[in-house]
Amino acid sequence: MREPPPGRHLPPRNVAVIVNPTGRRSLDSVERALDRARPQGSRTTVLLTADTGDATQLAASVRDDADLVVAVGGDGTVSEVAAGLVGASVPLGIVPAGSTNIVARELGIPSGLPAAVRLLFGPHRIVVRDLGRCGDRIFLHMAGAGLDARFFQRTNRELKRHVGWLAYVPAAAMALAEPPSLITVIADETTVVAESPLVIVANGTSVVHPAIKLHPAIRSDDGWLDVLLFTGTDPTAVARTIIKFGVGQLDDSPELVVLRARHVSIVALPPVPVQLDGDAVGTTPITIDLLPAAIQLVVPLPYTNVSTKLSV
Repeated sequence: MREPPPGRHLPPRNVAVIVNPTGRRSLDSVERALDRARPQGSRTTVLLTADTGDATQLAASVRDDADLVVAVGGDGTVSEVAAGLVGASVPLGIVPAGSTNIVARELGIPSGLPAAVRLLFGPHRIVVRDLGRCGDRIFLHMAGAGLDARFFQRTNRELKRHVGWLAYVPAAAMALAEPPSLITVIADETTVVAESPLVIVANGTSVVHPAIKLHPAIRSDDGWLDVLLFTGTDPTAVARTIIKFGVGQLDDSPELVVLRARHVSIVALPPVPVQLDGDAVGTTPITIDLLPAAIQLVVPLPYTNVSTKLSV
């Protein structure tokens, strides 16, 4: 990726806004917010998705002409747009419109529509972030195989639209009853085999809320993927792991194997479902590769979690 130029810059003049119309923001409200925030001399083009993969194709089609590409939707929409911008010099802005919006929350992007849109045209910074690639899909935050993918898979979409992350609770309770699989993780040159209910490949640090950190070693700009293999399988071990996580001491858990890698393979017997940034995408086996410094993101000032490359 070309390094962003230093110094101060004018508001973007040509902005492509990719909207998931099934999100929690109506198209009318998005267009009104854009009209109010857009400075003189800036132009916005609104593009709507209709199916899975559309956001990636739309982003790829505008990346060479736009000064800024904006994703209006949840984490899945953001990941799709990012896939179309990998390695591009144009930054990605985010207007949260999903049920959990964990990527936007971790970046400190305002949850309110007017404030999120004002950020695109007002003072902000551009940061460079790593991405993960699994097959032809991209994730910004996290991939999971096993328990978490099961409850994403089983969560009622309509309930999720109304109550956000709380909709995952019933599905998570059902998923906890599933037996573990024999999982083989190959992280670069290291191989680990264990009975496990869950493997996480993390690029982002938090779960559900930015204040709830998964593991203190995880960063999104360090050129590594962090692999967390949970080995607690009986109810007592699972409870211990949950307690360690709840008190912020998961790194001290005896039921956790932590690896760092740039290439990860996961095989499970029997196969387990897989999720990328909250979207169920199939089952194991999978391979995941790090894409270092692959995307530029618009974030508020100040921001300290990832490397700063450009001030506006």
